[in-house]
Amino acid sequence: MGIIRKILVIFLLLSVFVLSAQTATDTVSFDDEIYVKHIVNAGESLKSIATLHKVKTADIIDNNEIDKRLYYNQLLYIPIFYNKQESKSNFSDLSIQKQIENSIEIKDTSVLNIALLMPYFLVKNDTMFNDFEDITEIPNIYYKGSEVALSFHVGVELALDSLRKQGKNICLHTFDTNKDTLKIHQIVNSKALENMDIIIGPLYANNFRILCEKYGDDTTKILISPLSKNTKNVKKYKAVYQLSPSFQVQTNIIKEYVLKHHNQDRIIVLNEKGYEGKSAYIKYLFKQHEKEVETFTVEYTKVDSIRKLFSEKQVVIIPSENKGFVSKMLGAVGGMDSTSFVFGLYDWKKYDNLDIHNLMFLDVKFPNPYSFSKYSNHDIYFVKLFEKKYNTNQAKYTHIAYNTLMHFCSDFSLFRFKSLKEGGKMNTYAPLYHYIDYELVPVK
Repeated sequence: MGIIRKILVIFLLLSVFVLSAQTATDTVSFDDEIYVKHIVNAGESLKSIATLHKVKTADIIDNNEIDKRLYYNQLLYIPIFYNKQESKSNFSDLSIQKQIENSIEIKDTSVLNIALLMPYFLVKNDTMFNDFEDITEIPNIYYKGSEVALSFHVGVELALDSLRKQGKNICLHTFDTNKDTLKIHQIVNSKALENMDIIIGPLYANNFRILCEKYGDDTTKILISPLSKNTKNVKKYKAVYQLSPSFQVQTNIIKEYVLKHHNQDRIIVLNEKGYEGKSAYIKYLFKQHEKEVETFTVEYTKVDSIRKLFSEKQVVIIPSENKGFVSKMLGAVGGMDSTSFVFGLYDWKKYDNLDIHNLMFLDVKFPNPYSFSKYSNHDIYFVKLFEKKYNTNQAKYTHIAYNTLMHFCSDFSLFRFKSLKEGGKMNTYAPLYHYIDYELVPVK
């Protein structure tokens, strides 16, 4: 079974709304009523749930939107101190409204409240699973748009396990953004996030901006942009922490390495048409150190078309995030009868169209802000923790999420943030990595 499918099954069983066991922290209060949250498991009925919580089935029906039948993973609110007067609550949308109401509580300063805003696409997944009585069939289908949120969420959950063992009192509040600006506006403009100490997401820059417009200058909160490289929000809002280093940060890291190890070598920058500004910025960086850089706009990526740009030996910087252009350029550079020291950007790590043989042959180096080392005690512990719980390999964003929580909720430092003028904080830690024996390892 693939890791995303395993994650999805576990995630659905635990519920996206509440991740911990039902304790006092799972009670909510609204309209002068107190409720406990219950996630419907396979085979449960109204009668069995009512018996479990020692209430009447009518109490559950009156306080929840229940159509013809219960469905798997449905969130129910069970009145635990039932008021004989009919509850005034009107739950018109379980997928949004109840998420909001879950978080409207009096803030307990001894508890660290973390909000996770992710595109889980629960409605689409729930619709897909509704007709499956045999839950063993669920791993065979899931909505692909959920993969990023699910893999990230599992990393958060693993970190919470570790932090709670350290005695941290953390309450996680999750919200399904559905990658929908309307839903994000509803969540942000409600009171759901007012008591949050840390807010992670939304993932995409335009959606994250909606959050920043309300809470971006509230420095009592930490707003984390975990994956986006867009710098508009972090440059403008003081509460923002951006984990993905900007183009400027990445090229500064490359510059420092080149000046130290290739100061006597020729440097050329190859950019695609329309991105001359990136080459100009790199030229400016080196000029500050009195080092000349030659820049070229490449329209045709065949070997014969660029051969004249190369000499016997040179440093080659390719500041592109275009998968096609990068792949063709690396193929062309690899076909040259010259020695090249090639540098690229972090996004290259995620490209599945690059030939690792060629990356090793050219010894391509690029910044890696989400580094993983088999020699790091922290990373070794993470792998063992993950494999013990899920009995499989980690998903794409699980390690990033784990490190994010461990950095902001413990004394373990995994990022290095630089304060931006009139803005937030940008991560500047992205050591250079390269492939050796098909393994991505730090450059020594």
